[in-house]
Amino acid sequence: MAINMISAFLISLLSGLGIGGGGLFTVYLALVSDIPQLAAQGLNLLFFLFSSGASVTVQIFRRKIMFTAVGIMIASGIVGVFIGTMLSGWINGEYLRRIFGVMLISGGIISLRQSLSKKSSTSDAQTREKNTLNDQKRAK
Repeated sequence: MAINMISAFLISLLSGLGIGGGGLFTVYLALVSDIPQLAAQGLNLLFFLFSSGASVTVQIFRRKIMFTAVGIMIASGIVGVFIGTMLSGWINGEYLRRIFGVMLISGGIISLRQSLSKKSSTSDAQTREKNTLNDQKRAK
């Protein structure tokens, strides 16, 4: 029990740093704790509710929440829950594990590529800025 609490704390810390803690938590539960995949995903959703509560509170006070977009996302999520629940009853658990794994890996690759492209575009912009400053100094 204590190892699960420590793991949940560490995963929530990583999640707070923006490192996809929810996916890590699901993998941990499914592989280390021998919890069935669907139960692990359900616990991950519960984990997400609690870990995101503080973030939502802060963002409300900062007035950075677009409530219209939130409403659309909630409505879409509710529809997705019903569709996903129906599909999970029809699809073999092993296939669900594989689909989930592919989604995690794909999400990780997309995030990594976006992160690398942001770093490269930032360094390109910094290089252009330095060149412009150097050109301006030479012109004087």
